[in-house]
Formats: sequence, structure tokens, C-alpha cells
Amino acid sequence: MADRLSFTILLLLLSLCLRSPVPAAESADDQQRELNPEETQQTLVFLVKQITSNLDAIHTWQGTYTYVRDMQITRNTIGQVGVRWESTYRLLPFWLDQRQDKLRVNYYLTEKPDELDQLQPVPAKIESTLNAQWIVVKGEECLELSEERFGSVFGFPDGVQKQIGGGRILYRKWKYELERDGRFFDPRTEVLGNSSGSFARTLELYANVLSGAEGKEKQEKFSPRVTIAERKLEHGQKQLIVTIEYNPWKPNGVPRFSLVTYDSRFRFNPVRSEHLRGTVADQIQTFSYKNVDGISLPEKVVTEYFQFRPSGKRELTSRRTYTLLDSKLNQPIDENQFKIKSFNLQYGERMLDRTKNRAFVQDTDGLVPAEEFQYKK
Repeated sequence: MADRLSFTILLLLLSLCLRSPVPAAESADDQQRELNPEETQQTLVFLVKQITSNLDAIHTWQGTYTYVRDMQITRNTIGQVGVRWESTYRLLPFWLDQRQDKLRVNYYLTEKPDELDQLQPVPAKIESTLNAQWIVVKGEECLELSEERFGSVFGFPDGVQKQIGGGRILYRKWKYELERDGRFFDPRTEVLGNSSGSFARTLELYANVLSGAEGKEKQEKFSPRVTIAERKLEHGQKQLIVTIEYNPWKPNGVPRFSLVTYDSRFRFNPVRSEHLRGTVADQIQTFSYKNVDGISLPEKVVTEYFQFRPSGKRELTSRRTYTLLDSKLNQPIDENQFKIKSFNLQYGERMLDRTKNRAFVQDTDGLVPAEEFQYKK
């Protein structure tokens, strides 16, 4: 019995000796490190090349994003403050064609009809629960068919408004109004960040300064303001977290920072961007991507805005969400998707002519001045 027990203990000891040692889990310091100044400058250059190469790989791209804006509305009524949330929905078709003008959005339709009744949105789009907008530009004027909530409806008598209710409005306005109102959708600026203040542009500016190309004085001034942390992920992937310090809005005010996380899993495109006041973010943007033939296309972009209340508490006040509904990349453009045949108005629908400051309503025999319209059930 004693021999058998001794033999069992011997086997246990032998198995413990032969067992492979378990490596200790990496500490937070091992998983993330801060780059030195030379590495920081080189990494900025690397990120610029990665982001721009992803954009350069897009030759033609068309599709549709859905847009949702959630906004907190505060109203004072009889000494009481009420807070509620309102949501606005839009359908945003786009067409980018590098062959035309370096991925310029096809804002204007190629067809320019002479008569109003020749313009007709695609019926499926009109019946959509989303507030689709349709725009045709004719010289310096343009026609826009959209929902009432997207524009002023002054000029219609109260009696007519009550009889007609809500619904579509056809606007005739000057072309510059569209540009001033920011009604154009360009996925490069809204979801790719490819504008004058874009991610790639900002990185390129600081890369040049840190290299000394802008002079030693600038290099010494801005080098401490840019830091990059490298965070290890699974399977050899990593994130690069770029922090840039900006001047306070007021002398001796709270310092401001931008903190952007770039991810190797998405061709080093940004996955999170934060604007910080001190250590607290007042704007946070998150990105998710869809990989199409090695190109990372933004599938969902969410931007949240916060305000600081007198109590010092941070509160979410609005949110914008872009979601890719359908997309066709680097294939022949389907021009029919964007052609509009007619803007035929139905009985009782309204037209607001901003070029002449006149309001009209569609009667049985055509448009009549709003003040002359008599609603017939």
C-alpha cells in the first residue's frame, strides 16, 4: 500500500515538472507605450500615407446613407423648464466619380429640364418614411422637393395651412442658398473626414513641423504638443492614439486636446475621435467600417455632442448618425439612380418661390397664389 502511494506521489511530482510554464499576462505597460519624438514624426508620415491611399483606391462610389439627428429641445413654459428629444431623418444618395473631378460629389443632375412638370422624383423615394430631398439646378436657380420641417413655409395663410396640413413642399430658390444652408451631402467630409480640417491634413501639418521643415522654432514649440501612444491588440494588430494639445479659448483657460485612435484592422483609419476640454470630452465621434476589396468604407459614423451645465455636470445634447444603406464601389455608375423626371405636385401641395417671395398651392388647373386657393374636399 505504501509503495503504491509513493508511486502516485512520484507521478504527480513528475507531471508538475514536465508541465509547460504559463507565461504571465502582459501588464498595461507592456500593451501600450509612448513613442519617442523621432518615432512620433515618422508615425505621422506613415498615417498620412495610409489614410490617403485608402481614399485614392476609391475611383467610383455611389450609394445611400441614412442620416438621423437626435437633438435635445429645452422649452420654458409658465416658469417650468421642459426637456424632450426630437429626431430628424434623411435619405442621402451620393455619387463620387474620380474621373469627373477627383471624387467630387455629383451635386447637380446632368439633365436640366425647361418646364416644372418635367421633373419627377422616383416614386419609391417619395413614399419612403425618410425625408428624402431632391434637387435640380437650372442656371442660378434650383428646385428642391422636401419635407416641411426642412424649410420655412412663410407666405401661406393660416386657413390654407390648417386645411392642407403637412406634406411636401416644392421650393424654388437661388442656387447659393443650397450651398449656404449646407444641404449638400459629401461623404468625404461627413464620414471620411477628407476636408481642410481632415485627419490626414492635420497629421501632415504636424509631421512637417516636427521634421523641422517649418523651422527650428516651430519644431521646438509644437513637438511637446504632439504625442502618440501605441497599443497592442490581438494577432499582431495595433492602435495608434494621437493626442494634440491646442491653445485654450481664453488666456489661462482650460487646455484643449484632440485625441484620435487609428486602427491597423481598418487600414489605420480612425475609429474614435474626441475633443477634450481638460480631461473631459465635449465631442466624441466613433467609426465602424466595411471592408470592400481591401478598401475600408465607413459603415456607421456616430457623433455625440455634450454641454457642461452650471453644476459642472456633462450632458449629452445632440447626436448625428450616418449609416451606409447601400453602396457600389469601383463599378460603372448607374446614372438612372439620380435622374428626376418630374416634380408634379398633387392637389393641395405647396410651392414656395423664394426667388420672387411668392407662395402657391396646386389647384385642379395648376398652381394658384396661396391667398386665392380654396380647398375642395
